[in-house]
Amino acid sequence: MALAQSRTGVVAGCVLYVVVFRIVYELVIVPTWGYEGFRSRAILMRAVGAGILAALPGFWLPVRLSRPSQVLYWVLYLLVVAPTCLVAIVGLEDQSSGPVLLAAFIVLMFGMVGLVYRVPLFHLPNAHIRNYEFGVILILLSAMFYALLVANFGFNFHLVSLEDIYSVRAQYQSTLDRAPGIVAYAISWQAWVINPLVMAVGLRWRRMSWIAVGAVAQFAIYSITGFRSMFFSIYLLLYLLWAMRSENAFGSRLISTWTAVFAGSAALQYAGYALTPAALVNVRMTALPGLLTGYYYEFFSIHPQARLGHSVLKSIFSYPYAVEPPYIIASTYFHSAAMESNANLWADAYANFGYVGILVFSVLLAIVLWSYDSLSLRCDKRLAALAIGLPAFALANTGLLTALLTNGIGLVMLLVYLMPPNLNER
Repeated sequence: MALAQSRTGVVAGCVLYVVVFRIVYELVIVPTWGYEGFRSRAILMRAVGAGILAALPGFWLPVRLSRPSQVLYWVLYLLVVAPTCLVAIVGLEDQSSGPVLLAAFIVLMFGMVGLVYRVPLFHLPNAHIRNYEFGVILILLSAMFYALLVANFGFNFHLVSLEDIYSVRAQYQSTLDRAPGIVAYAISWQAWVINPLVMAVGLRWRRMSWIAVGAVAQFAIYSITGFRSMFFSIYLLLYLLWAMRSENAFGSRLISTWTAVFAGSAALQYAGYALTPAALVNVRMTALPGLLTGYYYEFFSIHPQARLGHSVLKSIFSYPYAVEPPYIIASTYFHSAAMESNANLWADAYANFGYVGILVFSVLLAIVLWSYDSLSLRCDKRLAALAIGLPAFALANTGLLTALLTNGIGLVMLLVYLMPPNLNER
């Protein structure tokens, strides 16, 4: 009975999220950010159908936190699956059945990926790493990564206002283009994996020194890169930790909290108090992934697909474009040759291989989720869930292969396997 009530709560939470999303989209996002492509073109019945499709995963989304990777699965629903249904179907100029079929197929693949939680996990042998040894690993990795950072960017850590981040990003990208390739990996791995893991340990067991070290380390990267996700990473971890305080009510707490944050950010902007929360939460983190999924579908439905000819399959397939897909989309839809419109794993999969790509990369995603849960069996479940939290947010804005390597999902899989099970002991 309790499980049924929890399932009812998750379904109700998804329906409320869809309703709030539609209201915010019509009253806040379209009037303010319509110049970026956010439109409301659909007739009423089409918009209702999009809402039903977006709320449908509520019937199988995890109710309780039984495996750490379920954090990633939930984040993909909140930031990719639901926005794709609610923005791509309603906002694209193409009002044919194409965007509806795309969204329906992504929902179907999302449900297929969720079946992995019925597959038994594989018990790997213990790595036998002691607490201090694991700490030494983190320190050595951080020392090496920050040495590369300082060697290429200098020791120039300072507070960057949110209004100045674009100039900082331009300077960062200019320097990064001249630096060795390993520097980009070092910054990403430190920012998306090691610093969040240090803060997660501090948050999980209330060690203020760990939280402070991780937060200062993230601030150092934010001051050089201008990436707002680094600035707000501690709040994202706190949000996930609060949702995990009750494992049995994890799903309903997560969906209700995000809906409240989404509505609150829009209300601040609608009332004229602040534009930044809505720009970050409503547009950048939530609505934009849905719009970009539509743009990727729209462009690569009538133009040659990439087939990873710019990446791991360049020796097999010739690449038909001069620049990579994110730059193509930015140039085509945002009229900017310097902008990079990175999209989520399903948009990236469609750009490379169409619907077959969405199917194949969904299977790969299921394998990644199962592998992460198997590797973290001996690790504290909540800590492992926090460790995958920030890479999960990254996956909402990048392809799966890029997320595994560049954004550090592969590295965090290795670290949770090496992590001692008694890391909570001082």
